[in-house]
Amino acid sequence: MPFQQINLEDIIFDPDVQKLCISENFKCPNYNHSWACPPEAPYMKGEVSKYSKFFLVYIKFDLASYVKKQKQKYPYRSEQSIRNRFYMKNILRDDLEKKIDSFLEKYNNDFEEKLIFWDGHCRLCEKRDYQKCTYDDGDPCRFPNQIRYSMESVGIDVTKMVNNLDLDIEWPPVNYLYRFGLICLK
Repeated sequence: MPFQQINLEDIIFDPDVQKLCISENFKCPNYNHSWACPPEAPYMKGEVSKYSKFFLVYIKFDLASYVKKQKQKYPYRSEQSIRNRFYMKNILRDDLEKKIDSFLEKYNNDFEEKLIFWDGHCRLCEKRDYQKCTYDDGDPCRFPNQIRYSMESVGIDVTKMVNNLDLDIEWPPVNYLYRFGLICLK
């Protein structure tokens, strides 16, 4: 399982990252529709600094092979549309979730508290057979102590962080696509 222990100083926070969820050119479909997304997601630099161990968990997806197979299957699709991450987001997020769960099973008893960030919106309600997050209905979060924020939603600049780390990854992705999770333990 690809993961790397990192230091608190390796986690790059920038409040402007939360603004990337909505701009003139892009609006994330989860913006203002989830307790785990902006504008509700808190800036968590202070909270993260309370933890003592940090692990970046990630998956690697062979994007070049995927594109090649899809072009054979659907010759009229453009490479750009094939590369669109949203076509693959649930497959990759499910794989990342399994990696995070596997990591936690192995190390769960070693630490009293954990804080988990992953790629994309919180999916706890969806995974537990609820239709959607309670946010749009104005009801409180069903799982406030288990909510899973994306790193970006709480102000972590994942691109800068990954570029600064000594990882054997291709970033930005061309042939391989990566999904990242961050586990904070104390």
